[in-house]
Amino acid sequence: MAQAKIHRDGTVEVLTASQDIGGGARTVVALTASRLLGWLALDKIKVKIGDSEYGTSGASAGSSTTGGVSREVQNAVQAVLLKLFEVVAPKIGAAGPRDCQVIEGPKVSSRGGKTIDWDEACGMLKDSIMSYAPTIVEPGSQWALVRDDGRIEQATEEDYKA
Repeated sequence: MAQAKIHRDGTVEVLTASQDIGGGARTVVALTASRLLGWLALDKIKVKIGDSEYGTSGASAGSSTTGGVSREVQNAVQAVLLKLFEVVAPKIGAAGPRDCQVIEGPKVSSRGGKTIDWDEACGMLKDSIMSYAPTIVEPGSQWALVRDDGRIEQATEEDYKA
């Protein structure tokens, strides 16, 4: 699971329990969020990673970690943006939250309407807002059975339902 928080001061936090074990997950999380937020400056994005308090997350498995957390982060950021758009839409003349977008700058814009700076949009919030995206478990995952004596055997999802 990934979580995304937008604060009134325009800063953003992205949290995931996956570990960065050298594959660059921290950097990918920050860049993914930045891109979705109209290239928000990286110094405004705080990445918190590798703590089980942040919920279940994708596996930490070298370079494949970044691919696993990227989708979760993308979904969490898109969900929190919708919450921001719910607040901002009426104030910029948008028909609704789905009529808003973040554009490079970053700015929040209604399609064909008014555009405001990111910090001004975030300042419209009463408090920080948060969203989360569940972990995506892909078919074909590897399952292992660890016996009491320490032996490890290949297993399948059909054999052992999670």
